[in-house]
Amino acid sequence: MATGTHVKIPPDDAAVFLRSQFEQSSAGAGRVVMVSGGVASGKTTLLNDLLDEATAAGAVTLSATGAPDEQRIESAIIDQLLANSSTPVTGAAKPYTALGLCDTLQGLARERPTVICVDGIHYADETSVRILLQLQRRIRSVKLLMVLSRPEWPRGSPAGFDLQHRCYGVRLAPLPEQTIAAMLDAAGHNHSGLAARLHALSGGNPMFAKAAVDDHLEGLGHDGRAVAGPAYAQAVWAFLHRSEDHLLDVATALAVLGECGDAELIAKLTGIDADAVVDVLAVLEQGGLLAGGWFRHPDAPTAVLRNLPTTERIRLHRAAAELKYREAAAATEVASNLVSAGETSAEWSLPILRRAAERALMADDIAFATRCLELGLSAASDEAEQRSIHLSIVRSTWRVNPSGVLPHISALAAAADQGELDQAGCLALLRHALWHGDRQNALRAHELLHTGPGPIDPQIDTAVKLAFHWHFGQDLPQVKSSDFATHPGAAPWNHTAHSLTQTWRQGSSDTTKASAERVLRNSRLGDTTLEAIAMAISALAHGGNCDRAQWWCGRLAKEARQRGATSWQAMIEALRAAVVLQRGEVTKAAELARSALDMLSEPNWGVSISHPLTTLLMADIAAGTFASAAETLRRPVPDAMLETVGGLWFLRACGHFYLATKRPLAAIGYFHKVQRLMRTREESMPLLVPWRSDLAEATLRLGNRTIARDLANQQIELAHSSNPFAHGLALRALALAGTPAEGSRSLLERAAKSFQQAGHQLELNRTLKVIAQLQNPERERLNGLAADAIEAPRPVPASRLMVAQDARPEPVAREDGRSERAESVTLSEAELRVAQLAALGHTNRQISRRLFITISTVEQHLTRTYRKLDIRGRSALAHELGYARISI
Repeated sequence: MATGTHVKIPPDDAAVFLRSQFEQSSAGAGRVVMVSGGVASGKTTLLNDLLDEATAAGAVTLSATGAPDEQRIESAIIDQLLANSSTPVTGAAKPYTALGLCDTLQGLARERPTVICVDGIHYADETSVRILLQLQRRIRSVKLLMVLSRPEWPRGSPAGFDLQHRCYGVRLAPLPEQTIAAMLDAAGHNHSGLAARLHALSGGNPMFAKAAVDDHLEGLGHDGRAVAGPAYAQAVWAFLHRSEDHLLDVATALAVLGECGDAELIAKLTGIDADAVVDVLAVLEQGGLLAGGWFRHPDAPTAVLRNLPTTERIRLHRAAAELKYREAAAATEVASNLVSAGETSAEWSLPILRRAAERALMADDIAFATRCLELGLSAASDEAEQRSIHLSIVRSTWRVNPSGVLPHISALAAAADQGELDQAGCLALLRHALWHGDRQNALRAHELLHTGPGPIDPQIDTAVKLAFHWHFGQDLPQVKSSDFATHPGAAPWNHTAHSLTQTWRQGSSDTTKASAERVLRNSRLGDTTLEAIAMAISALAHGGNCDRAQWWCGRLAKEARQRGATSWQAMIEALRAAVVLQRGEVTKAAELARSALDMLSEPNWGVSISHPLTTLLMADIAAGTFASAAETLRRPVPDAMLETVGGLWFLRACGHFYLATKRPLAAIGYFHKVQRLMRTREESMPLLVPWRSDLAEATLRLGNRTIARDLANQQIELAHSSNPFAHGLALRALALAGTPAEGSRSLLERAAKSFQQAGHQLELNRTLKVIAQLQNPERERLNGLAADAIEAPRPVPASRLMVAQDARPEPVAREDGRSERAESVTLSEAELRVAQLAALGHTNRQISRRLFITISTVEQHLTRTYRKLDIRGRSALAHELGYARISI
């Protein structure tokens, strides 16, 4: 390297370079190295490591550190060098003379290798700089290495050293990604892509990089994500509390102003000269804290502001809000500082907060919208303004915390009592009442909605009707409203609502399916439309369109997740769990139901908690995991839930739990509860809950086949073929109550067809199991064997066959060379469904149509099934699965 040149290299390479310079200087070729770099780039560590190595090699070492408070003290650096010498330097005493001190150090360096390190030479006093410059000009033939460091600061660097002969410049570059990867490798934590993410987080700054790695090793990033934890926050604070002027002030101002904080605004907020702010921002960027004018990591602004006194932080946010307002910044920008300050003293604050909340809601930033509104509420004095804010808070909060809106709902209810509530407020009251199963207040809010001024949007009215149906299984009473009657868009929406409610009156049809699709396509997911969407999905599933229902659930759950609406997402996931259970995927259904329950606390679920609880309970029953089912039964539920449709299905599930655990008397008690609660609904909703079939099954367990047959026949008369699910349950119950001579097999085959038509794989599996057991000649009484068959209705017909998503049993060698299966064989749920239908005599094309998969997929599932079961083909499936072939 030629003298006077500067090379930019990483710290590790710089250490190698300094080592080589020490070796050459020890051979009598003295030299000076100027090390420069950004803040916390590793300069001090580099010099300290050199001093340690030189001392270990027997060299004389002298070191000093420049500091702003010693810059005006004469000879402060020289004093430090002599005081911090590894060997006493004789002949060097105050008052120093430049020539005398140079002669002394030169004489020392002729005898032994000598290293002089000054960290922060830009803070050196004038006398010391003059002496060191003179020494630099006299080291050509002595064993002296002088290493000086300074930051790459835009101003204030000492002139002279790097212009002299035999001076080499080293600029420290950021750490490369490979160095961070090596740090992670050494700890055994280098996940794929992690080094790149930590490098981006730290900007290659050694202090930030080490802190980021330390945070990761502490377990904060155990899943492979780059994180910024306590170590990183401490590194940021240490970085800013260095002696360089204004680093902390500028970084703090930027953190307060946000991403709109340019140099001009920072200068106005801090009072620092604008040119100086530009220089400081460049230093912060060079040091790896900023990138593109903003902090590299989203947690860095919090780390910058964390240790500020509360009063100072509030003052800065208040000043920033006023500054942004004067500069006509966006409402969200101004509001962010108002919210952080927690103050709204200025007259312009409230309108700014309202506008910011509206924009935040449009962007689905619920948390920020709510904070703006709550702060605005504290500043509002007008009652109408307060009501409007209460309503806005209900709209934003309900998406994530339905129970948290109660104080604001109370304010709206008080306004309703005074006749001062508009349509939007009435809808909020209705929404809250329905979610919590409060029929009386729901009806009151509905009446207020229709008797108030102005027309009602027909889509909203339809959503309200369907929501009431969803919760209570009944029509809303008619309210006279001339405005609504003349609304030009009322007719098609009225027709859609009427058609969809026919699902619980007359069963599914092409019309109800079309109405369900129409609602789903034309209703944007929201607080008002949630139950209408739920009813449409349920109608599709009840009509045998499980694949379509599941597709809609997936699409809507994704939308809810993207919009941060936890309440919506939880409800949609609960619906998906029910559909998945209907398809016979018991394990997945239980997982989805538990996931949905975990999204909201029990108070936030309201009466809608019945839906995930029912699915979870039925899934546990189907899987035979009765201990888990018992835990589900012990979960507290609101009393009002039992008055809802969801509550009826939950009670039915409770009855089936006791039926499956051989307690038919307890089961009958629950089914009678369903019967009593259905009395007010059955005239208009006869197909809502098939309690007669359930009661028939339970009565049969007590040996009363006559009553069981009567109940089953009543259910058949009600259901006919319009509700294949209820019809199938009744046919199966009738078969169980009869004898083989009475055509029980024929009834079971008809029940299987009904479940197939309903798309209810879970009940189809149970029915096929009963049919298979009919082939057992040792059983004389059908009701006895059937009871055993349906006590644990797992989707697995053979005792040695297991259903799982992964794992495969290892084959066991036989004497004839063929492999023998382990005691349990694992088929995926998809493979099992294909195998079941093949065992029953369906062709590949029929299976393809039935399961909505390609013929090629059917063939692949069968091939894997043959291999797992170690059979040669389709003819052996019926025997392996324990099924008799039937034509359905």
